[in-house]
Parts: sequence; structure tokens; C-alpha cells
Amino acid sequence: MIRTPPAADHNTASDPGEVDLFAQDLSRQEVAHKTLVNYQSDLLCFARWFAGVNDEPFTAAAVTPTDLRDYRTYLIQEECRTPATVNRRLAALRKFFTWAKATARIQDLPTDAVKGVEASPRAPKALEKREMDRLIRAVEKEQKKRDLAIVLTLRHTGLRVSELCALRLGDVELGERKGSVTVRAGKGSKYRVVPLNLDARKAIQDYLAVRPAVPDDHLFIGQRHQGLSPQAVENLVTKYARLAGLADVTPHTLRHSFGKGLLDSGVDLVAVAALLGHSRLETTAMYTHPSARDLEHAVQRLERDALPR
Repeated sequence: MIRTPPAADHNTASDPGEVDLFAQDLSRQEVAHKTLVNYQSDLLCFARWFAGVNDEPFTAAAVTPTDLRDYRTYLIQEECRTPATVNRRLAALRKFFTWAKATARIQDLPTDAVKGVEASPRAPKALEKREMDRLIRAVEKEQKKRDLAIVLTLRHTGLRVSELCALRLGDVELGERKGSVTVRAGKGSKYRVVPLNLDARKAIQDYLAVRPAVPDDHLFIGQRHQGLSPQAVENLVTKYARLAGLADVTPHTLRHSFGKGLLDSGVDLVAVAALLGHSRLETTAMYTHPSARDLEHAVQRLERDALPR
């Protein structure tokens, strides 16, 4: 029998005290803000479920392996969560309980006996060429040189949005035949230099010709003459995707499109990892897995081959 919490009742929600302490410790470890927010959200979801089904407040010491197995089943069968979401929530719990043990709140890890959900590996969402062309065309129609430079830089370098926003004028080298951007503090404080192709170089050059002369030396400047925030770039990409009739497109989608496009065109896995700033080849290898669209195309090709001639 699946343990399902009763209807939401804010009075039965757990005290998030330990979750807050956990988050404070993570913030001191220079964990990315988005990662920290995701951990907190996933832990509070579990805390609400735990309080609802057990009728007691959530604390690290109160949780057993049976609770975690029941929660995994609840996510799969009642909330119909994907394996990726279930595994992400379990990963957040593993991180939390590791912290709880290190801070002497528990003696044993209840997560040791709980496995994740296996699923066929799939490549992350990436845009096909015709979709990318629609996105770029939508930006071109607005005739905003800064916005076009942002989208084309993301599209042709695979930079993370935080890396793009951190770029300074001195991080860009432009020439007639080559150019590059220097990422001085990527994920894990990694330094790398990413070449710029002709499209990206031209878009950046055109933008620099009209960029306002302001004291802030960030490459991409907003209306207040300050460097753009990651959220501002997220909103910009989402806006143009909507104008192009594309759903669920973010700067990270453009990063995925860059990585998958390189591998599909035959670029070596090690070179792609270096361009994307991956520490482990296993991370880059996710782009070698077929996407849902790849599988659809495979089936459609089979149908075409089966037609009488």
C-alpha cells in the first residue's frame, strides 16, 4: 500500500529548521545558488510528505529507509514523476543525510539502502537546426544587436548563462580570422578559452560598435548600464523562443544544442568536454545518448523504408 499524505494542511507542515541549517552550511561551501535552491525545494517536498503520512514533524533522526522507499514509490506511482526527477530528489536527500551524519544528528545513513530509479539514458533537450534557425530569425527581426550577440554566443560557444554574464570586455579577443572568449571562473572555478566562429565574432563586433560607453566593463550591458543578470538572459531567450513558436527553451537548451551538435558532426568527445568545461567525460557522454526526437526519427525512417517501391 502506498503511503499518501492527506490533503494539504499548512498546520501539519514540518519545521524546516534542519533544512535551513543544511542550506546555510552549503552556502558557505560556495555551492551554486540554483543548486542550493533546488536542494531546499526537494527537501521541503519530502518534509511535507513525511509529516503528512507519519503525523509527526520531519527531523533527520525520525526518517527510516522504509520512509525513503515509500517516498520513492509515492513519487513514481502517485505523482507520476520521471526517473530523473525521482533520482534528483533522492540525491538531495542523500546530500542532506550525509550532512546530518557529519553534524551528529544521526548515526547511520537511511539512504544507503535506497536505490535510484533506472531509466534508459536520453540526451538532454536540444534544438534541431531548423528550430535554431527559427530562434535566430526571431532575434534578427527585432534588430537588437546586443540580443543577437547574446543568442549567437550561447549558440556557438555552449557557455553556461552564468559564464556569459560574467564575461568582461577584456575576456573577448576578436580578429578577422579567429577569436575567443575566456571563461575565468566556470563551474568548479575552472578556467578555459573557447574559440569563436565567424557568426559569433561578427555578432559581437556589431554589438560592440553600438555598446554604450559606461564604467561597467561587463561585455553584455543592460538598460541600467550594468552587467546583465542570469535571470535577465533567461528571460531574453525565453521571449525570443516564444516569438519563434518554441516551447521550453532556455540558455541551457542552447548549451545542450551546442554539445549535441558537435558530437553529431563527429567532433571528438574529449574536445567537446574541453569546450563545455566538463571535468568528467561521463558528463559529456550524455550527448551521445539518443533523444526522444532521435528515437522518433528512427521509427519514421523504418516506416519510410517499409513503403512499397
